[in-house]
Amino acid sequence: MAVLQKYWFILAMLLLVSVSFVSGYVALLTALVFTFLVPGLIAYRFFSLKSHEIWAFVPIFSVLVSVQLVYYLSLAFGYSQQTILLSFLALTAVYALVVYKKGEPLNPQKFLKLKQIKKTSLLVFAVIFLISLAVLYKSVWYGDQYGIVLTGSNWQDTPFHYEIIESLNNGNFPPQTPNYVGTPLTYHYFVDFHTALIEKVYGYLPTLLPVLNALFILVFALSIYALARSYGRRVAVIATVLAVFGWGLSYFGLFSALFNGQFDPTQNYIYQFGKLFGLPSVFDNLLQQRPLLVGLPAFALVLALLKNIDDKNRLILAGIVTGLVYQFHNVAFFCCYVAFAVCLILNLKRFKFSYLYFLLPSVFALPFIFSGGPPLTFAVSTSFIANFAQNPFIYYFLNLGVPFVLAIVSFLKPGHEYLKLTFLLLFLIPNILLLTPWVWDMYKFFIFAWVPIAVLSGIVLAKVPRSVVVAVVLLSIITSASVIIYNVGTDYTGVSWGEYQLGLWVRDNTPQNSVFLTYYSVHAPSSMIGGRLRVSSYVYWPYGHGIPLDQVNQREQDIDAAYNGTETQLAAVVREYNVSYVYVGSEELSNYPGCVARFDGAAWLAQVYADGNLRVYRVDWARMGS
Repeated sequence: MAVLQKYWFILAMLLLVSVSFVSGYVALLTALVFTFLVPGLIAYRFFSLKSHEIWAFVPIFSVLVSVQLVYYLSLAFGYSQQTILLSFLALTAVYALVVYKKGEPLNPQKFLKLKQIKKTSLLVFAVIFLISLAVLYKSVWYGDQYGIVLTGSNWQDTPFHYEIIESLNNGNFPPQTPNYVGTPLTYHYFVDFHTALIEKVYGYLPTLLPVLNALFILVFALSIYALARSYGRRVAVIATVLAVFGWGLSYFGLFSALFNGQFDPTQNYIYQFGKLFGLPSVFDNLLQQRPLLVGLPAFALVLALLKNIDDKNRLILAGIVTGLVYQFHNVAFFCCYVAFAVCLILNLKRFKFSYLYFLLPSVFALPFIFSGGPPLTFAVSTSFIANFAQNPFIYYFLNLGVPFVLAIVSFLKPGHEYLKLTFLLLFLIPNILLLTPWVWDMYKFFIFAWVPIAVLSGIVLAKVPRSVVVAVVLLSIITSASVIIYNVGTDYTGVSWGEYQLGLWVRDNTPQNSVFLTYYSVHAPSSMIGGRLRVSSYVYWPYGHGIPLDQVNQREQDIDAAYNGTETQLAAVVREYNVSYVYVGSEELSNYPGCVARFDGAAWLAQVYADGNLRVYRVDWARMGS
């Protein structure tokens, strides 16, 4: 009985993994347990973490470690359901060894310490998760009379993530870029790999993505709470709300439309690319920018761990998290080093060699840093100001709003220099440097700067009357109301029902890693659902990930020539990109009205799918010739 009491969780894990080989539903639960809990439960016992830090540490560390483990095992044994379950067995063995050596079996009541969590904090976490889940449920992958809806913030970038997820689970490993064939996938894609491996053990499950996004938003809230809790519970609650929902004053447009009777959820979106309200809010980013879902919590956790740089164990742990986060979000990796640099600056007078222990775990990032990627851009530049923030004083005040002002006000009194200097550096970097291939991507530094901004705002507000706090917080989060209205008030179709059926047909009837010729569009069912590769896509995906713009434009010209030109031009493009199938859908017909007649006239193209205006042609290489 004593043995059972001590090892019950290990036996439960073994049972879950065993049944996962025959049950997809159990496998799905198993994958969630092992990727969100088990590695963190193993590791937290080796570090001096407070309870509120453990709540954030366990899911963050678990995701970072579990995905890396599956990645390296897949390089050795191939990416498959069996490899994933093998990684879970390995984690079970490590957990058993830790329990045997340390004699500390998991005690849920002791671990969670629920009595130490105030009802207000629990309510905040619950509200954040439920709002996030509700918004994502009504904007990502649900059906209506026209087809599958991908709407609001997720209409544009989420198809890119689906293409990565589905191509990984359909043979694209080690991955090449699924929507720019012939180039290795250098994008920080490990959050999509995490979704893919959970889906892999179950089967095709596109509705998994909104649930996981909501869970990650909750993890971000937990990480902010962990960072701010040492300044007081009230500070932590305020900072958590501001970090997730706070932003600037772009809701003026919403109020103006409401008062003038011109409100339209499809038109009153608060984000205006390249205009005055041009910085998308944190919540808007959390709904769609999937790498941030891991990068932001990891950065907040590293900030919390580095507050006491003299604690060697916490310093090493901060370095481990930093090293592991690179392939999830390389900007987060850089921002963690900014936080570490701030610690060194503040402790120069009493510098210790042990401070450099932070650097050692960066070895986890080295395989990805040296395996090739977007060309390193490093230049002193005011390009962001010139292109997007021509009047920076007005621009940043309007876009970052009340919390930004409160963070500046905090400089009037001494204290909290670690947060202040980190905020200042992260804010200045996009204004004076260019580190990304596309200038616009420098805006992500403002998203990371928002972490210390939220905490500094909480510190300032914690000292004022409650009524003032409520008023200021409301003025800071109304922008997220606009984001929510836009997402749940629109219903843009990602794929029609016909395109959805075509995507399923592609999954079942074409070889894995087949290359499809499509229009360079955002949505392509052959990739987003079928999991196959395509020649090119929306221009700013490859350009933003390091492909020179002239090369992207050349591919677009090649695709134009293939659909609009002669049979000889079509054959040249097919040979150049090793195309296996040619797709014709609504966007192809719109941009190339005569393409069907040209394809029907090519003897080496065999029509293998037809449904209304949708067609798929298979390339017969033998008839085309070498």
